[in-house]
Amino acid sequence: MDHLEESSEQESADSLELTNDIVTVSRLQVVLRSRAKRLQTQFSAIALRANTATPEGLFELLQETANVLLENADFWTHVLACSQTVDSREEAETLFNKFSLQERAKFSAETLTNVNGVVSQQPAEVPSTPTDPAYIVVTLLLGTADDQPLFNEIYSTSLLRDVLADISLVRSRFLLAFELLWTPQDPLDSLTEADLKADYADLVPIA
Repeated sequence: MDHLEESSEQESADSLELTNDIVTVSRLQVVLRSRAKRLQTQFSAIALRANTATPEGLFELLQETANVLLENADFWTHVLACSQTVDSREEAETLFNKFSLQERAKFSAETLTNVNGVVSQQPAEVPSTPTDPAYIVVTLLLGTADDQPLFNEIYSTSLLRDVLADISLVRSRFLLAFELLWTPQDPLDSLTEADLKADYADLVPIA
């Protein structure tokens, strides 16, 4: 009986979170050392096959992204994490779009997008002297029906592992919006340490 009561209470709490206007908007950025163009190829493949027009497709994209990051934990160098709760869906949408525009403004080029099931690919401008990128920055933007932030600030590898594992297990029906951004997208493009200092000064080294 106790188990049934606990289950009923949890369902009631979940229902309240899903039906109220409180939304949590989260941004998680991870910087990785380059892995000979493989990471760009992986994220492109994930984005291309994702069905971003359905909640199930967005949830699958989120899980795959978290898993790829976890599989490449040895290459993490920096992180930035923020998760905040707002009182209305309109405010959440404004904040989500603000984060998205801020990150896209840092891109030298955006050659692949998949939004609401619409895929757009643009040819990349190939540098005159192609080089492997020194770093890749991966950004996860989430809007969830949670009434509390998903995580606090992250400064260590162990904390980032825990957060990514938790994100991959987030309740699918709580996921209202998800966007995967990464730069550089083209394997021939480069992101140097100087670029990181100029465009991503807020990121902190992972201890």
